[in-house]
This record gives sequence, C-alpha cells and structure tokens, in this order.
Amino acid sequence: MQWWCSANSGAWSWTWRPYLGVWLFVIMLVATYGWLVRRSRTPVPKVYPARFGAGILLLWVALDWPVGPLGASYLLSLHMGQYLLIGLLAPLLLLLGIPGSAYGALRRRPGFYRLVETVTHPVMAFLVFNAVLTLSHWPAVVDTLRVSQAGSFVLDLSWLLGGVVFWWPLVVPVPDRSGFQPLARLAYLGLNIVIVRPPMLILFYSQFPAYRVYELAPPLLPGASPVDDQQLAAGIMKLGSSWIFFAAMGVILRRWHLQSVMESARPSPS
Repeated sequence: MQWWCSANSGAWSWTWRPYLGVWLFVIMLVATYGWLVRRSRTPVPKVYPARFGAGILLLWVALDWPVGPLGASYLLSLHMGQYLLIGLLAPLLLLLGIPGSAYGALRRRPGFYRLVETVTHPVMAFLVFNAVLTLSHWPAVVDTLRVSQAGSFVLDLSWLLGGVVFWWPLVVPVPDRSGFQPLARLAYLGLNIVIVRPPMLILFYSQFPAYRVYELAPPLLPGASPVDDQQLAAGIMKLGSSWIFFAAMGVILRRWHLQSVMESARPSPS
C-alpha cells in the first residue's frame, strides 16, 4: 500500500507521514486478530500467534520503507517480489495463524457464510485468484493505479484478498471441504504452476517497457534498462510463485503419506 509514491517524483527520501497508512493497516490487522482470539474463548497454542505475526511481518516489510517506495514506482522486479509477499506468503501465514475455533463465528452469520462458501469453492477461488493476478498486472491497470495513493491501496489490497481466497480452501476448516481430496489439492496447486498468464508473456517478450510508471522512474540498477528489469520481474513472477506452490504440494504429499501410514497401521476389525 504505497499510497505516497509517484513515478515522476524524482529523488525519494524518508518521511514518516507517507507510512502512517501502512502502520495503521498493520495495527488494524493485529487488533482484529486479538479480537478473534478473545472471542474463540479457548486456549490458543503459541504456534498460531507466531504464524500470524510472521504474516504481519512480511506485510510490513513489503509495504514500508524502503521496499514499499522502491517497488511502487522504481523497480518492477521488486514490485513482483512485493506481490509474492503480499499476494501469496502473507495471506497463507495469516490464515494459518487463525485458530480453527475462531472461524466458528462465520456460522452465526448465514448470509456472510454463504458468500464465503461460494467465493472459496476451489473452482471459484482458482478463477478469482488468477483474475486478480492477471488484471492487477495488466499494463493499463498498473499505470492507472500506481500513480496515486488510493490506486496503490486498491492494487495491494486486491493482492492480499486474492491470496486469502486462493489459500482458504486449502488451509481453513470452514466451510467443510472434506470432498477436496489431496489429489485434487495437488491438481489445484499444480495447475497454477503450469499455467502461463498473459502479463508474464508481456513482461518477458516485450521489447519495450510495458509500464510507463517504471519506464519514467530514475534508474536504480546500474547498466540495466527497464526492459531488463521487467524480464527479471517476469522470472520472479513465474519461478517465485512456482516454488511457493511446490512447497505447498510437498506439505500436502507428506500429510497424505502420513495419513496413509496411520490408516494402514490400524488393526483391522476381526
């Protein structure tokens, strides 16, 4: 949420005012988490706050100085690194940090529960995630939103919410996804590895800068042109996200294997 950045701002320097929005957003998330934990009224193992805190830390690093302003309007490659933090890693850790008992509040709000159930269905979550990823990296969208504080807020928030929707059917116990078997979960992640999205092709194969907001920024990488930077960004988009999905697939495979071992070790009924 680099709400203070401008591609044509020239030399940049630190001041506390632009970062107030980031700090307030982080404080709001922490306060909401504390409220959810208190409402659960059950002891919360320390691993949950540790996971949530790690997600908050990643958000803070991605949004605050110096990563925030550099990724917002100077280096497209760093912008893509921000996406991995805000759109993939932070949402996963935030969801893993919420104890299962805290999700019970959803059932007490039938309308909102049905909405969550629909949006987080694996097919819908796949479509939402890829739509957000594609649209938020489309040149016209980036050039329109990145030049204003409100636009940057919309862009970064869309990444975060898209990531939450993507990981929800994999890690959240509500609503019940018992039919979403390990093989289907592996396919869900694997398809996101092999799919080639239009923005990545544009960034990698274009002979000209795809985004004006980064083309007009003062050069920060010695000897690197905006085209070099955007090709690096395409590699980070594809390889970075793929490694995250591969790691998640490894966790699913391990749990699947352990479950099979436990089931085979059970004595058969006589």
